[in-house]
Amino acid sequence: MSPAVQIALAVALVVVVFLLLLVLRRDRPRDLVAPDRPAGHGQAEVLRLIHAGRKVEAVKLLREQTGWSLLEAKQAVDALASGGTLSPGAPAPGTAVDDAVRAEAARLLYQGKKIQAIKVVREHTHMSLADAKRYVEGL
Repeated sequence: MSPAVQIALAVALVVVVFLLLLVLRRDRPRDLVAPDRPAGHGQAEVLRLIHAGRKVEAVKLLREQTGWSLLEAKQAVDALASGGTLSPGAPAPGTAVDDAVRAEAARLLYQGKKIQAIKVVREHTHMSLADAKRYVEGL
């Protein structure tokens, strides 16, 4: 047998072994992965976490549900902990946009200056980048 054929057989053998290892590894159970937690049920789940003394988890859940910044979610959790409520359509704390800012952002957006519009909204409302982007895109 020529050396070229021997090398080709060796390479083919290595490839086959590699593919077998990949297939066997894929079929192994993933026992180290934590199971998914069931999704929360809105404000009721956040309130349950707060009453259980798990404010950090409540803030995290609220951020996942609303897209709020860490500060906004913490302020909301603190408000809920002190007996306040959050209505579903209420704006995030600290995100009220006055008419002048809204008009300036709309003007910039109309001119094709989306990034500048987002900056204006962020400077005047202290929204997170994601919230300001969503707000500008909704104009």
